[in-house]
Amino acid sequence: MSTRDQLGSPDRFGYEWSTYTQILPESKNQLERWFGSTGLASCKDKRILDVGCGMGRNPYWMLKAGAKSVLAVDVDEGSLASARKNLEPFSNAEVDKCSVYDLDPRRLGLFDRVTCIGVLHHLQDPELALQKLWAMVEPGGDLILWCYAREGNGLILPLIQLFRSLGSKLPLPVAHGLAKLVTLIAWPFIHLIPWKTEYYRNLRALSFKNIESIIFDQFIPIIAHYWTRADMERLANTLPNARVTIEFVQGNSWHVRLGKTTSRGKLLEGDPLK
Repeated sequence: MSTRDQLGSPDRFGYEWSTYTQILPESKNQLERWFGSTGLASCKDKRILDVGCGMGRNPYWMLKAGAKSVLAVDVDEGSLASARKNLEPFSNAEVDKCSVYDLDPRRLGLFDRVTCIGVLHHLQDPELALQKLWAMVEPGGDLILWCYAREGNGLILPLIQLFRSLGSKLPLPVAHGLAKLVTLIAWPFIHLIPWKTEYYRNLRALSFKNIESIIFDQFIPIIAHYWTRADMERLANTLPNARVTIEFVQGNSWHVRLGKTTSRGKLLEGDPLK
């Protein structure tokens, strides 16, 4: 595994997805929110490449939505083992070991849709990763991203960064134990505080185990970018022949859809922040 891959914390996420292996029914609604106005139903009849598949949760719901096929890739063996188990019932699913930096259409082919959900913001070189993802999209197809936003996280972001600065340096079992303790403390506040941000209100509908996995997920990565809308526009504008839609979703994150055109024109669209 390259140093660049290691900085993306695949071993730490591999521990997470080897621990939280169950696909919970509530995770379908989570993915639907990350898909913004594009909608999960738009996966129907598409050949999809999901990059950074973790334990296979997102590909699972894409297949349930009628995807023609899904190739799920990741780099950590723990994640891949869980993904293979979860996607085993689907004859049209394949799981492969591949870094985002090693994506090659000559080996894997092109896809109607490439998805990278909650991964790009953890990478050391997101610009290069984005170029690699884009190269896998068939003309007329699209690339779907979901990334952390700086907007909407202003008050809680310092606390998240404090926990991450500690958790990313701790041995994984210790970080896991700390996440369990924080979840116990946070659970009543999640349900009692009148949250203004949609994301935090939606947490109330999730199970304790799901909340625990989310908190652990925030503890462990070495890198976690929180991007502004201007950052997302800058990243999107590095891609040729892209029709770009950027949406602010759940009050704290970005849904980005990049449609690959055959012309040299580029159109940036999407709802302004409110």
